[in-house]
Amino acid sequence: MKTKHLFILYLFALSVISTSCESAIQVDMPNNQMGTDDIYQDISTTKAALATLYANFRDASIFTGQGTGLGTVMSMYTDELTSFSEINSNLGTFDIFNNSIRANNPTINSLWNSSYKNIYAINAFIQGVSLSKHLNTNDKDPLIAKALLLRSIYYQNLVQLFGDIPYTTTIDYQSNTTIKKTPYLQVLSLIELDLKHSLTSLDATFEKPNRIYPNKAAAELLLAQNYLLQHKYDLAQNLSSLITSNSLFTLETDITKVFKNNAKSTIWQLMPSNSGLSTWEARTYYFNITPPTDHALSQDLINSFSTNDLRLKNWIREVSGNNKTFYHSYKYKNISNNTDEYSIVFRVEQAYFVLIESLIHQNNTIEAIKYLNLFRKRANISLLPNTLTKEECIKEMLMESQKEFFTEQGHRFFDLKRNNQLHILNKVKPNWKTNHRLLPYPEKEISLNNNLLPQNDGY
Repeated sequence: MKTKHLFILYLFALSVISTSCESAIQVDMPNNQMGTDDIYQDISTTKAALATLYANFRDASIFTGQGTGLGTVMSMYTDELTSFSEINSNLGTFDIFNNSIRANNPTINSLWNSSYKNIYAINAFIQGVSLSKHLNTNDKDPLIAKALLLRSIYYQNLVQLFGDIPYTTTIDYQSNTTIKKTPYLQVLSLIELDLKHSLTSLDATFEKPNRIYPNKAAAELLLAQNYLLQHKYDLAQNLSSLITSNSLFTLETDITKVFKNNAKSTIWQLMPSNSGLSTWEARTYYFNITPPTDHALSQDLINSFSTNDLRLKNWIREVSGNNKTFYHSYKYKNISNNTDEYSIVFRVEQAYFVLIESLIHQNNTIEAIKYLNLFRKRANISLLPNTLTKEECIKEMLMESQKEFFTEQGHRFFDLKRNNQLHILNKVKPNWKTNHRLLPYPEKEISLNNNLLPQNDGY
């Protein structure tokens, strides 16, 4: 009964964080609700607290498969989704699609606010575990490592979206109300340190057979992506090679199995909150009427596929009516009675593309093409020749990555940005401008903390 009481107390604390904070940076919890030693007095309640952080990651973060997550938002921002929400634009989604974002855009504000609220909760968890007098070191280290991994995911995405950002590891109110922006490269270095720390305590095996908790490979993948951002291509190659050669993970040759919860390619996935409930992604992208009320896959994306590409046939669904045809992402197929799909966060295909990109930027195009052809062969399309130049190889990599990862957690935006290719959006996005490489800092946050000034260029 005491354990149940403490867990309810913790859930209440997190719910307060999620709903009542005036500012994402300016948050502080009463001492009797968060960080108290009682919450971390035994391993079961502490693991329950960690599970709540994962639940927030699935349901109330930028990584959610809902329409407010990166998968939808950044697909509209680039060239993967076409928005039909111009009339009902309370969330500012049509402005995102139209590349006419203002600093008060509700959806962009949500990306910032939800991230810092979750980072605050993670910092409180790390502090609570670290200061606990009841947990031993062998219990503490893996728990902190998993929390550091979560925090690193938030920061690594935020820094790519906004550039220089506040980086905080405390829950101290006075510090957080006046926090200054940390330069982009320094944030990446701090993330690198956290992930290296995390790697020392994460297990190489899985805590549970369904891969719903991240293991060491998840931290390796995130760190490999971090090295790409820092242009440390040799280190990115080394880490991604560790994952692609790991016997726990296999590139699924049957494309219909990739998004099933028993896929051998999955590194980390999130179980729906209730048995039988469909993934957020299935509910977000599915539609059965024309024209759709929210969004559909862009015609440019559809046209990028060869007609015999198995991804076009299996991961995309056509909906016709009133002499019009639209398409939606159909990677997750179970709209109801879901028994075999979880939301995938990391899959081994991402490690392959880190490896491909790191090889290209080290001028090893022949080896990179070999790995690109693994995906083309699996998709049943023609193979690339070994004679491609570096520039041609980057172009093919970006096209192949889009066909592999469309509508998945902002891959398209991050890939184009990392390779200095965002300008190609000019061809299909009339309002695209160079300064759109960064999102604007939320107007309300700047009004609360002048240290966030100046605003990102052009906004």
